[in-house]
Amino acid sequence: MFEEIVTTQDLRDQWVDAVRAAELAERLAKLALESSERADDAAAGAEEIAELAERTAVAARQLAEWAARAAIDARADALREAQALVDADAANVAARERSNNAELEAREQTA
Repeated sequence: MFEEIVTTQDLRDQWVDAVRAAELAERLAKLALESSERADDAAAGAEEIAELAERTAVAARQLAEWAARAAIDARADALREAQALVDADAANVAARERSNNAELEAREQTA
């Protein structure tokens, strides 16, 4: 077998390459950690947004229910007011009719 002779320069070059590889691995590890932290922050932000959206949906649902009840109450009030106007108009017509009848009777008695 043929053995290759390794020189000091070869060892030094391999050592430099190994140091560079270790430095590169360290930089990559730092980048991976920073990326992971950013992803964690983004996930936390997304979770917070989701919670806010859920609370907003609940509030919107409650507001819609309140608005529906208010509309029902307003409709009932409007119907009561309309009925009161109809009743008042009917009473006015009846009073006018009684007045006309009384006036007619009075004319007939004096004639």
